[in-house]
Amino acid sequence: IDFAIVRCGYGEDMTSQDDRYWKANADACTRLGIPFGVYIYSYAETDAQARSEAEHVLRLVEGYEISLPIYLDLEEEKLLGKCTKEDFLRHAQIFCDMIEEAGYQAGVYANYNWWTNYLTDPAYDQWSRWIARYASATGYHKDYDMWQYSSTGSVPGISGNVDLNIGFFTKDSI
Repeated sequence: IDFAIVRCGYGEDMTSQDDRYWKANADACTRLGIPFGVYIYSYAETDAQARSEAEHVLRLVEGYEISLPIYLDLEEEKLLGKCTKEDFLRHAQIFCDMIEEAGYQAGVYANYNWWTNYLTDPAYDQWSRWIARYASATGYHKDYDMWQYSSTGSVPGISGNVDLNIGFFTKDSI
């Protein structure tokens, strides 16, 4: 394992929304010297919720050495009827600005469908892009820093399936 992106939670800044494995996973990465970043699954329908999601992440990462980006996971299908492309971009801008103001690198994660249909504005180019597409190639035409190519991987010591990613990072960038 060269790196990990650890889920810290879901949605707004409430302890009930913290990922129950966050601390154990972040502590394990720290103990084992595995560089890691973080992601939060977004449910934001409003600007206030986008701010709360950033606050959620910042509360949880306090005290940890985060060496890879903090990603906003945008792919909640229920938001498609409630938010426009412009709303998604504005929420990402709010989230990423807060993450960067706190001294971290910000990024956006989404699957191929979302990147090609909803997250199409060139403004997304300013952040680290992580794309999920379970195929032999992404087929995506823009630059990205990470590719999630499988959801059925296995890692010794972890029961169940694990997402597998290729990071296009250098040792210096970590």
